[in-house]
Formats: sequence, structure tokens, C-alpha cells
Amino acid sequence: MIEKVLIANRGEIALRVIKTCKALGIKTVAVYSDEDYNSLHVKQASEAYHIGEAAPAKSYLNQEKILDVMLSSGADAVHPGYGFLSENDDFARLCEKNKINFIGPS
Repeated sequence: MIEKVLIANRGEIALRVIKTCKALGIKTVAVYSDEDYNSLHVKQASEAYHIGEAAPAKSYLNQEKILDVMLSSGADAVHPGYGFLSENDDFARLCEKNKINFIGPS
């Protein structure tokens, strides 16, 4: 059973995943860029971690940084939301390689 989900996204999609996880009793991990430090998804998640500058290439698309947070936070699953890494085969394989459930398109 999944115990902790990292949401590799921001905004409304992150809030929806957080709400659903809370209803299921699953802890959540938010990630955020410099620009999003005060966003609602950061405040509503069980935990939140800074992942870089405002530019998505330096934060929400930085696979290694997100992997570091998944591993250090103890997340056993990741929900990529939409856009960013949601349809990235390499990211899905990276998660699988590190025994982290990828909740997204396969």
C-alpha cells in the first residue's frame, strides 16, 4: 500500500492530488520552486521541499532533484500531475529503477 506520495507539480493539480491523498489517509510531499514558495499546495501538503529556481527546467523538470526529494522524504510513490514530467518515459523508468511507484501514464 502507498503511504506517502510526492506530487511533482504545482497549482490546482497538486491541490487535487493532496485532497485525494488526505481522504485516503496517505501523506503528501510537495515540491516548489523559488516562485512557488508561498503557494497553497506547499501549505496543504504534509511536507514541502524546495527544488530550485523559478524556471521549470531548473525545478519541476529537474529529474535528479525530484528523485533526491523522493528518496530523502521517504516517498514510495510519485504523482507527476500533468505537463512537466507526466509523460516522460525516462522519469517513469528512473522511478521504477529506484523502486518508487509512478502514478501516471504508462
